[in-house]
Amino acid sequence: MVNASILDAPYLDDLPSRDELIRLIYQGALDKVPFQAFLRTLAERIGCLNAGIILRLSRHGTPPIAIWAFKPGLSDEEARRIHEVHASVGHLDPLRNVLAKKGAIQTLDEVMPRAELEQNRFYREVLAPYGFYRMLGMYVREPGGWEGNIGVVNGPGTADFGERERQLLVDLRPHIEQALQIFARLRHEESEVQALIETFDRLTIATYILDGDGAVLRTNSAGRQLLSAADIVTTRDSRLALIDRHADSDLQDTLVAARHHRDSGTAGPFVHAVRVDADSERHVGLLVRSIDSGALQGGGSMPATVVYVSLGRSTQPLERLVMQLFELTPSEAHLATLLATGFSLAEAAGKLGLTENTVRTYCKTIMSKVGVGRQADLVALILRSVAVLG
Repeated sequence: MVNASILDAPYLDDLPSRDELIRLIYQGALDKVPFQAFLRTLAERIGCLNAGIILRLSRHGTPPIAIWAFKPGLSDEEARRIHEVHASVGHLDPLRNVLAKKGAIQTLDEVMPRAELEQNRFYREVLAPYGFYRMLGMYVREPGGWEGNIGVVNGPGTADFGERERQLLVDLRPHIEQALQIFARLRHEESEVQALIETFDRLTIATYILDGDGAVLRTNSAGRQLLSAADIVTTRDSRLALIDRHADSDLQDTLVAARHHRDSGTAGPFVHAVRVDADSERHVGLLVRSIDSGALQGGGSMPATVVYVSLGRSTQPLERLVMQLFELTPSEAHLATLLATGFSLAEAAGKLGLTENTVRTYCKTIMSKVGVGRQADLVALILRSVAVLG
């Protein structure tokens, strides 16, 4: 904890110090506690009591995320009590009420005279118990909907934050907002990965999410059970592998091909199905599918490939399996299943109650999602994938 006066802050003009803050901002999107290392360094550079960021997703019902450089010195019981008060009187927060648009940056003393501030319930019951006397806050936002306030605070007996501290935050704002965009994309991808894991848990298909180096990032309960059995799949140096060396060689070649496809930016996902004879009585079906990298370029810890493994005993309806495997809507999966089971476009249109032109348009959308260019290739891919995993 740093308690030095903010009046003695020559390092605010020190370029290396700024460069380190910028580096920590971008690293913060990947940290276990997002942006905490940056906030600590910011507080130390300024010489203030604490620094924090409150992030909110502009969606009803989403609770805010509060991150502090240093844990405020209160008991857990007192912190919970203040949190409850905060929830009921948050609308009285004088600083947050003015930090609600792009470019907003102000100190607490600029918003409300000190005499009036000390009569404000939010200040008395939420800020004062934390020892927060001086505050400088700035509004930040990224295009995906995450927004919030970043600020620095000081205790009693200190001067108000000045132009140097204000200018430092303004200079850092574009970096903070860009890092926040990375943070938002990571949160979105994490939620998508979790949804994928939960979906295939229900389908009882082992699912492995791999990073760019082939290491296992996540798996579901079916995947963990298969790893525990150690008779079909295993990990070598954290990378997914098959017990059978010959089959594993094919798998590793397929994973390399999937990563090359993803990195090349080719439209549509890479999808490849493989059937492996586990023993004389069982076969194992594997389907390797690349995960769209989208606009985010990341390191080896980013989800890159998903591998589905089935022991060939799925009882799921064909349509549902197709929908989940290829991320199709229910109507798209219905059409794809009809085509895969022998219906022509005209026959499928009649069964769906649509015109043939409409069905042809849907078919093009499905082929784009799946990553094939011809209807015959779509049918072949669906049949091969379902045969392997079904």
